[in-house]
Amino acid sequence: MWTARSSSWLVAVALGASACLPNTDGIEPPDDRLIFPVGLAITPDDNFLLAVNSNFNLKYNAGTLVAIDLSILDDHLAPSPDGTGVYYATECGDDDVSSLSQDDQYCFIEDSSLIRAEETLHIGAFASDVEITPSGDRVAIPVRGERAIQLVDVDEGGPDVISCGEGADRHCDSAHKVTGNSAHSMPIEPYEVALTEVDETDADGNVTPVTLGFATHLAGGQVSLFSLSRGDPGSPVQAELLSVIDGVVGGASGIASYGSTVYVAGRKDATPHVAVLEVKTDSENGSYTSDPWFNQTNHIDIGKVMYAGTDARGIAVSPDGTLAFLATRTPDALLKIDLEHLELVDQTTVCMDPSVVATYLYDGETPGYPDDDTLYAFVLCFLTGQTYVVDTSLMQVEVRATGAGPQAIAFDDTRRLVYIANFRESNITVLQAVPPFSQLKDASGRVIRIGTPRLPKEHD
Repeated sequence: MWTARSSSWLVAVALGASACLPNTDGIEPPDDRLIFPVGLAITPDDNFLLAVNSNFNLKYNAGTLVAIDLSILDDHLAPSPDGTGVYYATECGDDDVSSLSQDDQYCFIEDSSLIRAEETLHIGAFASDVEITPSGDRVAIPVRGERAIQLVDVDEGGPDVISCGEGADRHCDSAHKVTGNSAHSMPIEPYEVALTEVDETDADGNVTPVTLGFATHLAGGQVSLFSLSRGDPGSPVQAELLSVIDGVVGGASGIASYGSTVYVAGRKDATPHVAVLEVKTDSENGSYTSDPWFNQTNHIDIGKVMYAGTDARGIAVSPDGTLAFLATRTPDALLKIDLEHLELVDQTTVCMDPSVVATYLYDGETPGYPDDDTLYAFVLCFLTGQTYVVDTSLMQVEVRATGAGPQAIAFDDTRRLVYIANFRESNITVLQAVPPFSQLKDASGRVIRIGTPRLPKEHD
């Protein structure tokens, strides 16, 4: 996920550099490090955290996808004394996976200790997002340097947690990439993706689940539709670019889907709105993957709260599909949208230049906190290094520190944790995913990070 999630300088540099691809004869990227992470996804059973490294400064000849083994972290976690979550119960630095920062303020769980180096895959430069299919069998990664959607197979319990037909060089084969075909060309700047599953019924009444993907394209405002096959671990992947809609919204970036409906936000929209798109089966053969109908069907007007230009960023949909939450920069706000009536219903002020938004449904089971289920929206603030946690029923805000340049987020239901990738520091902040949303700490109160101690912008 890079739901329109970077600061202005980051986007400008990326756009300028995206025409310059890395030399494939250059330096191999390290297999056990976080390097400008831009996307996080967690596997279905919460055993692995997948992280996309963008190779943003082109130091290496590829970006990477790494698998972080969370079972190693489990060996050091215990219920916190106040009952509100977990803490790192091992003395930091006395084990073989952690070390103290120079100022003794942070405890770093070494990325090299958690990453399964033998699983690491090489992908193109300037990846900008990652999403896992609802069934958890594959991930999709938009790669701007290759003008493609990279697909990777996921088998949490298999001999290869992640694979893509890679050879000895760890680069994925062509079958795992969605590019152009004879009917359609993949637009430039694939930026963010959303994945959904729908049921397809044939003439005999047989129902087949179909996985569909949608991608925004930052430069031209297009949205593309692609398909990817489901199957048992190791089965051949079949993927195809199915359709492209031009001119959906200026600077198309944020995208979210619920079923066959897609919501798209843009950062250069002359008429501030969220575009509503739908995909339907072809009327003759009832197929989503053979000439489907894909078009814009409606829009949600947000012009009444926008001013001094339009800059809408990440968008997320509630688990039941009734609400959407949109991060905007003019004003700096989180907008609440009623998707049943397609109208803006509420808003709250957040940090300067918000970028990413993701939702998490709290089950009301934390001692000392309300026992009602509450939907929270987590808003990442790249510029200020914060996360704003918004109670979406009351639109009340709590603020938590992250690291420099928070860029991507993933939720861990098993451990009730949330992982936030810090782009500028190449590490991951860990927060409790339930109230009081505190940072994960060790027994001495040091804040836990996953990564290697280094200063912002300091990369090997």
